[in-house]
Amino acid sequence: MSGTSVLRSALTTLARHSAVYAVAEQLGRLAGFLLLPLTTGHLTPEEFGIRELLAVSLTLLAQVAGLHLAAGLARFYFDSSLAHARAAVVSTAVLSVAFAAGVVVIPLLLAADWLAGLLPGLPSLGSDCVRIASGIFAFQCVREVTNKVFQTQQRSVLFASLSLSKLLVEIGLQVTALVVLDWGLIGLLLAVLVSEALFALVGCGIVLADSGLNFRWSTLAPMLAYSLPLIPNGALQFGLHSADRYMLGALSDDRSLGLYALAYKLGYIPNYLLLGPFLLIWYPFVFSLPDRPTQRETIGKLAHLFLLAMSGLCLATALFAQDLVAAATGTSAYAAAAEAVPWIAGGYWLWALYQFLQTGLYIEKQTAALPMITLGSFVANLYLNAVLVPVLGYSGAAIATMLTFLVLCATSHGVVQRVFPVRYRWGRIITPAVAGVVTFAVAEATPWPALSPAGRAVRAGLLLGWLAGGAIALAPGERGDLAAAVRQRLRSFRSNTP
Repeated sequence: MSGTSVLRSALTTLARHSAVYAVAEQLGRLAGFLLLPLTTGHLTPEEFGIRELLAVSLTLLAQVAGLHLAAGLARFYFDSSLAHARAAVVSTAVLSVAFAAGVVVIPLLLAADWLAGLLPGLPSLGSDCVRIASGIFAFQCVREVTNKVFQTQQRSVLFASLSLSKLLVEIGLQVTALVVLDWGLIGLLLAVLVSEALFALVGCGIVLADSGLNFRWSTLAPMLAYSLPLIPNGALQFGLHSADRYMLGALSDDRSLGLYALAYKLGYIPNYLLLGPFLLIWYPFVFSLPDRPTQRETIGKLAHLFLLAMSGLCLATALFAQDLVAAATGTSAYAAAAEAVPWIAGGYWLWALYQFLQTGLYIEKQTAALPMITLGSFVANLYLNAVLVPVLGYSGAAIATMLTFLVLCATSHGVVQRVFPVRYRWGRIITPAVAGVVTFAVAEATPWPALSPAGRAVRAGLLLGWLAGGAIALAPGERGDLAAAVRQRLRSFRSNTP
């Protein structure tokens, strides 16, 4: 297969499914952003920060509870083309994750009073928050692993239907809890618990109806060998993404934590819109490719194109950070959060690069190397936060995030290239990102305030200039392949959107 054919085939396949995922899973995240005026209007910055601490704590628990078996599911599912072998992989993964989540949640419920005292700000709200969050965690684990089944099987329409249904139910419950019942943070958590429980049970019923109760120890053993290194790696990655919240809580105040929580959500917008939908299909897609040369070629050819798109979204997020904060909150209490948004967006551009760099370890089933790679970056993250947060507050935490992901990319590239060498077009990856940094610096240097009509016009013009330069930089064959992928995406929206 020629290079052009490989690229066009990859873009078309990824576009077909990521288009549906983008209007499903990521619409849920977008709805969370659109609901920010509701939540910030009914929660104080202190309560918003507590909500964020609970959310990141649940993420850490998911690593410990074995949710990484879902990654093993995606990898081992394609080792056989036999239906009964694939059914055993699916059933074993779902039942194992459900059991592990139950084992973890029982002691959490028993120790809720003690745990409430450990988290900053929670004692005043009582242990009920911890108990509700524990229930959310258990049902969320089950729902996530069933979602991974649908992604692996490329059942994107079913995935989208369930995701959109859950979104509507959860929004309705949150509005009722906050506006009608005025239950505050407790009501918000209860709304999430009910929706997670309902759709975890629905998804589990669909999956097990297809695969049956087909648990096999012989299937679980290699999946565990593959997935167990991902547990410490996941916990360390949790630290990369979330230790800054805990350090802000300890070294600063609850208001700074709330401002940073908002800035983080806004700086994460490029991931909501682009990286998230892409990753839902990326690993199953790469695992399904026929041989190692095709996998290497596909990764190398897609990396710079995807990161070009990420550069554009990150630049737009940075340029209009103040507008995003104003739109999200409608109050001046959160206005200062805008200064941290560009650093976080830049950090998650590096996180997107890391997704390509680490793929080879998953292909070669060399996941044991991942914890050591992440450990070095985690140590760097702790050091950077300890140094920068006392001096710069939440902006220091944002800068630490970007520098941490830079360390992660640098260390992972050297390790993975020895196991699974890929030829990246580094000039075409880095140049658009550097041009974006320069464009943002020019916008900041202009005399017009960002929220003024003149300031918005200048920033829009600079963004359009960057986009034009990016389009010109594409090779003619790449423009044709991207055009074909866009046409496929539009067909997917017309034919597959539920």
